[in-house]
Amino acid sequence: MSKAGKTALVVGGGPAGLEAAIKIGQAGYQVILVEKESRPGGYLNQLCSTFPRWDNPQDLLGHKLSQVEEIGGVTLLTDTTVVSGHDGSQGFTVELSSGKSVEVEAVVLATGFNYFDVGQYGEYGYGVYPGVVNAVEFEAQLKEWSSHREDTKPPQAVAFFKCVGSRDRAKGYPYCSRICCMYTARQAAMVKEIFPETACYVFYMDIRAAGKGYEEFVRSTIEDKRVRYVRGRPAKVLPEGDRLQIRSEDTLMGNPIELEVDLVVLAGAIIPKPETVELARMFGAAVDQYGFLDSELVQPVQAGSRVYFAGGCGFPVDIHEALEQGAAAAAEVIALFNRPD
Repeated sequence: MSKAGKTALVVGGGPAGLEAAIKIGQAGYQVILVEKESRPGGYLNQLCSTFPRWDNPQDLLGHKLSQVEEIGGVTLLTDTTVVSGHDGSQGFTVELSSGKSVEVEAVVLATGFNYFDVGQYGEYGYGVYPGVVNAVEFEAQLKEWSSHREDTKPPQAVAFFKCVGSRDRAKGYPYCSRICCMYTARQAAMVKEIFPETACYVFYMDIRAAGKGYEEFVRSTIEDKRVRYVRGRPAKVLPEGDRLQIRSEDTLMGNPIELEVDLVVLAGAIIPKPETVELARMFGAAVDQYGFLDSELVQPVQAGSRVYFAGGCGFPVDIHEALEQGAAAAAEVIALFNRPD
């Protein structure tokens, strides 16, 4: 049964936002869940699989959406954005792009993240050479291969470049994007699962696999799937007939490398969305030097008075972390709503 008089606004319908809305709604409070796209789910809609358990993202999304539908107090508004937010005595007056004005007692920002424009690395030929794609685009290719493997000619070789934009002061993103090591390992392992004879190369600076089962996942990709990991940042990608030539160096062996592949997959840095900074300004939340939502508290969910955040708008997180942070933000809202007036 819904508890009258308490409403939370959740901005963003990805895993973190969905989980926050579900938990607040299950506690009996009203929730307005705003999603700017026509379908909620964020990057779940584009992923072919997840790590480290090879779950189907569509199964997870379907389950979360069914939970939203079962909770009478959650109102999902798609194709909708927040236009403005104004402080009130007990919360905020929020204007939506639909023209609707709503009064809410708390806000959860779960706007997610963007991917760095890998075209800024002109030496890799993205947008110029056929066969050079970013990691999100490659998810669509994996879906296609998975559905039509029997009538698809396997590529001879696929190369993956990690840290394209991450840990690069010249491009303005010196931080590690955290999730790239794992999704690159998953993508390479999936290629070998679909086409066992295809050679896969992962060019890396180092491997950061911090999570339960993550180190084992990467090790299985290398040892069981026989994906070759090459330490070094590639210098150049050049067309070579209908293939691509990679020039790099194996920094462990100290040897120059030249190899030909059919596809190059660029793992771009995770960067904040511009609208996150604007929403932070509206609701009095803090952002760090890059534009991610920030907090001085140990818990990464509270951004300001009656304003909380969860998921990739605070820093790159994987799906399970996004769900956990969404639940944590919901717990903060529920605790706020449960206080005596």
